[in-house]
Amino acid sequence: MTAWWGELNNWWQMGVACCIAFLVHIFVKCVFLRALHRISEQTENDLDDRLTHFVKRFYLVLLFFVLIMVCLRINDIEITPFLASAGIVGIAIGMAAKETLADVLAGISLIADRPARIGDRVKIESIGKHWGSWGDVVDIGLRRTCIRNTDGVVVNYPNNILANSVITNFSFEDQPVRVRVRFQLNYNVDLDQAIEVATRSIQSHSEVLPDTAQVIVRSLWDETAGHAASGILMEGRYRISDVRNRTRIRSEVLHDLTIAFQKAGISLASPRVRVEQVED
Repeated sequence: MTAWWGELNNWWQMGVACCIAFLVHIFVKCVFLRALHRISEQTENDLDDRLTHFVKRFYLVLLFFVLIMVCLRINDIEITPFLASAGIVGIAIGMAAKETLADVLAGISLIADRPARIGDRVKIESIGKHWGSWGDVVDIGLRRTCIRNTDGVVVNYPNNILANSVITNFSFEDQPVRVRVRFQLNYNVDLDQAIEVATRSIQSHSEVLPDTAQVIVRSLWDETAGHAASGILMEGRYRISDVRNRTRIRSEVLHDLTIAFQKAGISLASPRVRVEQVED
């Protein structure tokens, strides 16, 4: 085999190297990746799914790099200086693209830690601004994570920022979620009647799970202002099966609550207005 290889000229040797690289590519794509995909489908853990996705994206880069090094060696070009230069260039690129590298490392961390999976409904605490922080995960890449928010807009979050944010995953477990609505009533209201009316109104919504509606007295004191609140702060609690409908159901519950209070003659609290007399 060595003698046969030595009889070939450089062009033939590079051609053979390219053919071998192509065969390796076919093997990895048609055998290894398919087997890895079958294994990942048989497990409930999605870490192997993300590993498969990662290998699909980046094994060609590694294969192309090795092929270039082999072709250089075939032409008697010493590759050690190239590797050393690549190391120096890599350091320079790393310094210049540290944010990109931080995103890549954060992406690997997100893939390994799995705070969110593709298709999950999540809430991102620190970077949800104008378009809101609620959404469904569309894709988790090495640099950016795509989330389609509740407005239907796809937002690309840098992984470095996303990894340092508080991510609330509402789809990690298939369990009902609790929703809260707050409202204030006048101090002279019949509290038992108000609780009964509010509980009946909340429970009457078709998408509120049966026997989950509850109304409690939340507070009588405004802790931020340091004085009695303008009314009795109440909180209605109920559970729904799909968090994706939370905003719509919450709006409908508040709408029904307002109508129910009006029909029952129960007044919501009016905000306090402070009037100061200014002397001339």
